[in-house]
Amino acid sequence: MKKTSYYWALMVGLLVVVAQVITFYIRFGRWNNNALFLDYLLMFAAGALGGLILIYFQNRQPSLNARWIVLIAFLLASPLALSMMIAGGLLGIPGILIFPQIPWALFSWLASLVGRRVSRG
Repeated sequence: MKKTSYYWALMVGLLVVVAQVITFYIRFGRWNNNALFLDYLLMFAAGALGGLILIYFQNRQPSLNARWIVLIAFLLASPLALSMMIAGGLLGIPGILIFPQIPWALFSWLASLVGRRVSRG
C-alpha cells in the first residue's frame, strides 16, 4: 500500500490555524487583531506535529479501511485537541505544542488497534 506523504502534515498545520481563527471569531464576534505572528506559528507547529502523528499511524495500517478509521478518530479528537491547545497556552510554549498531541495520539493509537482488527477479520 502506498504510504501517506509527510507533506500532508503541513496541511494539517494550516487547518489548525484556520480552525483557531474561526473559533476566535465565533467566540468573540471579531477577528483577533492583537495576535502576534508567533502565536500563529506555534499553532501551525502544533498542528504539524499532530499531522505527523496522523501520518505515522496511517502508514502503519495494512488496509485502506484501517486508514479511514484512523483519520476519523483523528478528526473526532481534533475539537478536544484544539481546546487543549488553547488551555495549554496558560503554560506557555510547551503547553501549546504538547497538550494537543495527547488526544490526537491517544485517539489515533486506539483507532490503529481497531483498524488492525477490522483489516484482519
